[in-house]
Formats: sequence, C-alpha cells, structure tokens
Amino acid sequence: MKIRTLLSILFLLALVLPARAQDPDYLSIMAHESEIKAIATVSKVQVMANNADGTLKNVTFKKVYAITPYVADTFVGGCKTLESNWQKRAEGMIYFNPKPGQKVFVTVTTNGGAITSLTPLNAALDHVVRNEPYRLTYSHGRASILPRD
Repeated sequence: MKIRTLLSILFLLALVLPARAQDPDYLSIMAHESEIKAIATVSKVQVMANNADGTLKNVTFKKVYAITPYVADTFVGGCKTLESNWQKRAEGMIYFNPKPGQKVFVTVTTNGGAITSLTPLNAALDHVVRNEPYRLTYSHGRASILPRD
C-alpha cells in the first residue's frame, strides 16, 4: 500500500512539474518551499519507469545535516534522468543524475515527493548551508550562494 501511494504521488508530480517548470521561477519557488532541505548522501537509486521523456527514479538519501526541521534520517525523492538515446529531453524539464555515494545538497517537496534541487556538495556550499542558509538561492534545479551584502 505504501509503495502504491508513493508511486501515485511521484507520478502526479512527474506530470505537474514539467508543465510548470517552463516558468523559470516555478522550480526555484518549489525549492524554497520544500519541506526537506539537507546535506545528504545518495544511498540508493531505484528505477521506477522508463518513458520517452526520461527515466523516473526514486532516490534514497541518508541525512548528514538538515536546515529544515523534522527531516528523517533517511528520506526519498523522485526525479527524472535521461539514460538512453531513444529518450528525448522534454522542454522545460529539469533532469537530475544522482549517483550512489554522492554527497549533495538536496531539496525535496516532502518525503517521497519530487526533488526540486540537487547540487553536488563542495566546501563553500557546505559552509553556507551550515552557517548562512539565508544566502542560498535556487535556479534550474541547483542551489547557489548569494554574495554577502
């Protein structure tokens, strides 16, 4: 039952996000409003479906550090990737390519929901997430650091 519910939510989000992602600010708004904002390690990537516009995947993350409250020690987010030549990029769709073992800063709408940003972690991003999270901004599925005032 839990898997069916999760798949249903991911399927609906997969239908809604591409249509709205054409608006360049929409995905950034979704990232800002995401319930999960955390430094995490990708622990598992599971293929859910292969479609003409990409491969739908469930990504399991292990929390390292969270900037939003009540983030579970492990959480799941859904995304699309392009893996085969027969798959064609959908206009306005943001594709992610998570790899097991990768350390990232990730935003997810809610546990089991859509990934709204996924950024490989570097020292500067790690510092800002932990010490100055108000300096984070989101664009085209990635987090970046705003300059100091």
